[in-house]
Amino acid sequence: MRQLVVLVGLPGSGKTAFQREHPEWVVVSRGPIREWMFRSTYDPAVEGIVDRVFQSALVEAVDSPAEVVCVDEPNLTQAERRMLVELAQLSGREPHAHVLPMASPDALFERMERNMKRLALEKPYVRLRTFPRKAYAELVAQFEPVDSAEGFVSVTHVPSVTSPFVHTSPSRTKPATARDPLPLFTS
Repeated sequence: MRQLVVLVGLPGSGKTAFQREHPEWVVVSRGPIREWMFRSTYDPAVEGIVDRVFQSALVEAVDSPAEVVCVDEPNLTQAERRMLVELAQLSGREPHAHVLPMASPDALFERMERNMKRLALEKPYVRLRTFPRKAYAELVAQFEPVDSAEGFVSVTHVPSVTSPFVHTSPSRTKPATARDPLPLFTS
């Protein structure tokens, strides 16, 4: 049966590292849309556009012949996840949740900051927007544990994910070009 995999976890919890362990999955995420369309990690002026592109990409992906479509987003609240479960059911896919570890918020925040530094080296054309610790704390407060009554066929608690990212010096990073492919979904 075709699946819709819903990742659940705070920024820095390892969602992207986890989905990269599954190269056969089609992945839909707002991050690459921001990076490739607007060359930014976040810009409130364009978030409405990013949301519309994400929703369109998600609808197209779930309608595709792909066996597994993965939503690489925090999906912290039951309301967010409920919409994804409904989309899965409407498209004839089984909804599966993969919950990433809830380490201490300080540890996750520091990992997120390290990921941003890595991104600055790998993609110097992307404008980085700092993520204040207070805003991160607000995300932590929004988190609602996944409940068995949400409609997922399975809820898997993923063990700690080791990030595959290698920290390199700027002289060893791939030069950024405007001709790199647009990764709206990865297969």
